[in-house]
Amino acid sequence: MPPGIVVGMTDDTPAPRDVATARREIRGDEAKRLLGMLSAGSLPSRAEQWVLDGVDDASVRELAEALTRTDEQRAALLESAAASLGLGFASVREARAHHGEQIVAQMTASSAAGDALGYSNSFSDTIEESVRDSIARLFRPRG
Repeated sequence: MPPGIVVGMTDDTPAPRDVATARREIRGDEAKRLLGMLSAGSLPSRAEQWVLDGVDDASVRELAEALTRTDEQRAALLESAAASLGLGFASVREARAHHGEQIVAQMTASSAAGDALGYSNSFSDTIEESVRDSIARLFRPRG
């Protein structure tokens, strides 16, 4: 854990995850900030988790300690963290696209792609079978 941040491990303290998860969350929150959808009140506790996850950034550490800061100050710290970590967006349009992708990912199960492919294959198999039966009835062998 970076020096300067002391996190007391209690029974309700979340366990560290991985840095990639924290970076995804920071990028997602930055997209929400740009779109005006960010709930800045929860940022200090989220930043505390990001520090636990191994994110080493001065703005994230400062955000983790920003309990008495205003929502605007917290949002500015998030913007600074996203920029310094390379997780910012070039435009609102890019942020909107990222946010949309996140929503779709949350709404679909991890097996959704395989399930859709399986359904598609079974559907096309059914159509193929029906077409073969129709052709067999229309063009019966003479004999």
